[in-house]
Amino acid sequence: METLLSPGDETTVVVLSSKPFGLLVETASGLRGLVRGSRAAVGATLRVRVIEFDAAESRFSATVVD
Repeated sequence: METLLSPGDETTVVVLSSKPFGLLVETASGLRGLVRGSRAAVGATLRVRVIEFDAAESRFSATVVD
C-alpha cells in the first residue's frame, strides 16, 4: 500500500467528486486528495503532481500535470 507521497511526486488519480473549489480525488491505493481550481468529470482519470502531503491525515493537495 502506498503510504507516503512527497511534494513533487506525480501519481494517477480518479475523480470522486467535483466541487466549486476543485476536485476530490483518490489514488489507486486509497489516498484521498484535493486538486484546487480544476474541473473534470466524476470518474475521470488524471495525472497530478503533489504539492503537499499530510501524513497524519493521509491526504494530499495536488495540481494537474499538463
